Amino acid sequence: MNIMETTRILGISSTTDQRDNSRSEELLCKLLTYARDFGGETKLLKLREKSILPCEGCFNFRSEACTFPCIHAGQDNTQEALEAIIWSDAIAIATPVHWGGPSPLLSLLLGKMCSLENRQQIKKERGREPLLGKPFCLVASQAVDGAALALSQIEWALNQLGMFCVPFGKIFEPRLLKRWFIRAGLKVMGENKFEWIEYGLRLAARNLVNLSCSLKGYVWDDYVLIDPEG
Repeated sequence: MNIMETTRILGISSTTDQRDNSRSEELLCKLLTYARDFGGETKLLKLREKSILPCEGCFNFRSEACTFPCIHAGQDNTQEALEAIIWSDAIAIATPVHWGGPSPLLSLLLGKMCSLENRQQIKKERGREPLLGKPFCLVASQAVDGAALALSQIEWALNQLGMFCVPFGKIFEPRLLKRWFIRAGLKVMGENKFEWIEYGLRLAARNLVNLSCSLKGYVWDDYVLIDPEG
C-alpha cells in the first residue's frame, strides 16, 4: 500500500464571495486535486458556510484559561472547524486580500486555533498533535504587494502556533488574470505566468503530501525541554 494514501490534506477556503466563483477558492481546489494525484486524501472547509464567533481572548483576558473544546462549542461551528484541523496531516489555506490582510473569516478561525495550542490531552486521546509540526501552504488571489502582506501575516500566526510553511508554499495570482483579454494578451506576448502558477500549485501540493508523510513520527514537542521532571 502506498503510505501517502493516508496523508490527510485539509483545504480551508476563507473567501467571503457567496457566488461560488472565488478565484482563491478555485486555486485551492486545483491544489487539492494535485494533492490527490500524489496520493493524499482531501477535505474542503468553506468558512463562508460556517458560523464562527469572535475569540473572547480567554488566554489573556478571562479568569479561566483558553480551553478545548472552545467555550463557544455548541454555539457556533468552531468545534467542527477545529476537529477538521485535528483530522488533517497538512493544511492548505486560501484567502482573498482585504487591505493587505487576510479574509476576516480566516482571522476569526486563527483566533480560535489558540485553543489547539500545546494540547497534550489531544495527543493522548487522538494520537496526534493538533498543530505542532503540521505543514501548510497558502494561496491568495491578489497582486504581489497585497498578497505578500496578507500571506506573511498568516504565516507568522501559524508559525507561532507550531506549524511550518512548506517550500514554495506561498502562491498568489491577481484576479485580473482571470479576464480573457488579459490572458490572451499575455499569451501573445509569450508570458508564461500561467505555467508558473500551475507549477507552483502542483509543487506545493506535492510538498504537503510528501513532507507530512515523511515527518510522521518525528517528535516536534518541547515538553521535555520545558519540564524535564514532568
